[in-house]
Amino acid sequence: MTRAERAEANFTAGYNCAQSVVLAFADLLDVDEETLKAVSAPFGGGMGRLREVCGAVSGMFMVAGLARKWDTLERGSKNALYALEREMAAMFAEQTGGSIVCRELLATRPHGDEHNSLKPKCRELVGIAARIVEEKLFATGEGDATCPPVVEE
Repeated sequence: MTRAERAEANFTAGYNCAQSVVLAFADLLDVDEETLKAVSAPFGGGMGRLREVCGAVSGMFMVAGLARKWDTLERGSKNALYALEREMAAMFAEQTGGSIVCRELLATRPHGDEHNSLKPKCRELVGIAARIVEEKLFATGEGDATCPPVVEE
C-alpha cells in the first residue's frame, strides 16, 4: 500500500483530512499514533469545518514539522521550514486547480455537514497531499514508499 493509498484509506475509515495525511506517515514519525490523531483532529473541514485551509494541507504541514527536527528559534531553520511549506502548498494548489482553501476546493460541493457528498473529492485531496509529503520529505527515488496496511479498529 502506498502512502497516498494509506491516506485515502484513513479517510474512508472515518478520519478527517488532516488526520488521514498525518496517520499515513505515523510509522515514520517520532510521535505515538494516539497523539497524532488528537493533535490533527481540529484541522478537519478546513479547521473545524470553517472551510479555511484544507485539512489535507494542514496535515502536510504537520508532517513537515514532525519529520525533521526544526529549530524554529534559529532563523535559518525557520525560514527553511516556511520555504518548504510554501513549496508544498504551491504543488498542492497546482494539482488541485489553484487553491489550498477548503471552500474553494469544494466550491461545487454542498456546504455544511453533508460529509458523504464530499468524500470522493476529499479522499482525492488527501492522496495528493500524501504524495507531495512523500516526494518532498521521504523521497527514496523509487516512487511511493510502502507502509503498513491499515488496521481497522
